[in-house]
Amino acid sequence: MADDDDKPKKHTIDSLFRIYCNYKVIGTELDNEEFHSILLSQLDCWLMQAKLMPVPITRTQTGLIYLRYKKWRLDYEDFLEVLQMLSAEVDLGYEEMKETLVLAGAPTGATEIVVVK
Repeated sequence: MADDDDKPKKHTIDSLFRIYCNYKVIGTELDNEEFHSILLSQLDCWLMQAKLMPVPITRTQTGLIYLRYKKWRLDYEDFLEVLQMLSAEVDLGYEEMKETLVLAGAPTGATEIVVVK
């Protein structure tokens, strides 16, 4: 079992969601804030990293779907709903889209959660 500890851990859709929620965060007056919800810009960044944007998914599509929620940030459940809507719009399987996002990995240049100072 010790060999399992030596292997690099693989990301899941929810572990990457937490990383992207805290990627490229602009400093606020809150110290050491960790976010558990995602901004539209962070979602777009993830889709670009996965090479799903600008083709087959556009910023307009993500923006229009995101605006339906009337929230600044989307929690994990809302995020999954957005993925379902996007996958239906571009005729890409939902599970295939999630797998593509997982394979894209963490944001380029980011290896851990960003702490806002």
